[in-house]
Amino acid sequence: MNPYLESLRLTEISPDEEHWLDERLSELSVKEHFILNGLTVYAPPKSGMELVNLVQNIQDCGICYNVGNEEGLGAFVAREVEGISLEYMSFVDCDRMAEKYMELHPGVFSGGNYIEISEDGLWPYYDGTNLEQLKDEGWSVKLRLGSPYQPDGVWLRLPDYQDANDGKPDEMGITLRALEVKRIDECELYEAKCALPILGDLAEQYDSLADLVYDGQNLGFVLDERGQGMQNFMELYEAALEYEDCCTLAEALDIAESLNRYDLVPVSGLREYAETALKKKGVTLSDTAAAAFDYEGFAAQELEGRGYYLREGKKSYVGKKGYAPSREQTAEALPSMVLE
Repeated sequence: MNPYLESLRLTEISPDEEHWLDERLSELSVKEHFILNGLTVYAPPKSGMELVNLVQNIQDCGICYNVGNEEGLGAFVAREVEGISLEYMSFVDCDRMAEKYMELHPGVFSGGNYIEISEDGLWPYYDGTNLEQLKDEGWSVKLRLGSPYQPDGVWLRLPDYQDANDGKPDEMGITLRALEVKRIDECELYEAKCALPILGDLAEQYDSLADLVYDGQNLGFVLDERGQGMQNFMELYEAALEYEDCCTLAEALDIAESLNRYDLVPVSGLREYAETALKKKGVTLSDTAAAAFDYEGFAAQELEGRGYYLREGKKSYVGKKGYAPSREQTAEALPSMVLE
């Protein structure tokens, strides 16, 4: 059993919950650990179900790192959030600043950090029956890093949101502090994981850890933005990676920049695709011919002729827009295949 899980001395936990928690807790980043510690102070778990819910709520929470107490929180907010320069800090009532901040961002102090609870409180993600549906999402790359001061290593979860979050220390700053180093290139990479398994072994793709972190960060932004709200973004992105036989993170970032070049046709939409293709060819089917016509087979032939192929799982075809067919379609023979 995971040592952290064992230390909580839960009174009730199922084997499935224990397995899920063992796996998830073993890859918590330093920041996630701090937040979970705060959540266990805020709502001490007594069962596996309660702990699963706390873990799932981690990404809904924020952290004011290494503030110490209320006065420290006030100074942190004045400096990092409000941007008050050092020359004016002596005029700031830090206790009052903290009080106002905590009114707007309820939370709890834990381990010298202030953990902000979601405005909606803790969300009941787990109801005791949907464990398999609970995914560890919202990340692009996870790296287990070590240093001479922390040889066992800790996890870093990308992307880091410090620049987008009022400059408050986030994953990177918190992790480097835990490793007692100032720069990422002072760390040693023990293990790397990607949210897109198709991209293979990240550690083998980079000579520089800083370059890996940079690309992992950018992949995080790509997954966050989801093509500026593009419909079915993840399905199309994964299909494009499969189409290009992509196996590196750098190539995946290039594909993301030109995702509008790719097209996805669901198998469930083959008839509609065939009807549109026939219309473009000027072919009209009578009711009798339509009842006997293999729309799906015709659509498959059209797609394959345009360089599309059936994806794994056989739920959709993927191709590239404007692709020149490798063989001519039998368009001339088509009218003889149907009745007008």
